[in-house]
Amino acid sequence: MINVKEKIYPVGTVNYFFDYYSNACERYYVLSSVDRRFKNALWKFKDGTACPDRDRLIEILVEYLKDMPNINDGSWSVFCIPASSEEKNIRRYTDLINRLKAVLPNVCFLNDHVKFTGTKEQKHTAANRPNINACSHIKLTQSISSPNVVIIDDIVTKGEAMMDAKRFLSAKGARNFKFVALGKNYYAMENQLKKCA
Repeated sequence: MINVKEKIYPVGTVNYFFDYYSNACERYYVLSSVDRRFKNALWKFKDGTACPDRDRLIEILVEYLKDMPNINDGSWSVFCIPASSEEKNIRRYTDLINRLKAVLPNVCFLNDHVKFTGTKEQKHTAANRPNINACSHIKLTQSISSPNVVIIDDIVTKGEAMMDAKRFLSAKGARNFKFVALGKNYYAMENQLKKCA
């Protein structure tokens, strides 16, 4: 059984599976073995590097989506928030999307219809984070035929990338959204821990 957690953000309820603690948090907080394994597996997921824990992250997402009510009835699409470049996007999501296609043949995978128009600076490395839109470097090559979309991200921090994706897909005709992330970032904990140090 998958342990699903949820958190309310301005974009809506985000379901996630693991807690993510940044390197800065580790100065103040000792990670459990599960937290450390997830952190390492997440970076393998982002880089597309094969390892058993990365495979398990993909399995967890596949199991979760496969069990969503009505997911395979033809009225749902899946959209993975794009990485900063086409090459990184392919490494990050190819395994996940191929496994999802095998168990959800009636789902439209919007990433198959994404064309990259450039690259995007990553929010966590950008000097001016609020001005980076998670979907500014892509376009969809076809309209959205189903009104329901599951938006997937690797890590949710404040939900800004999910909000960008929701606005992007709403403009293309999507109306109902579910939000899923592998993990939730504890950026607020980092700030609190600094104050206590």
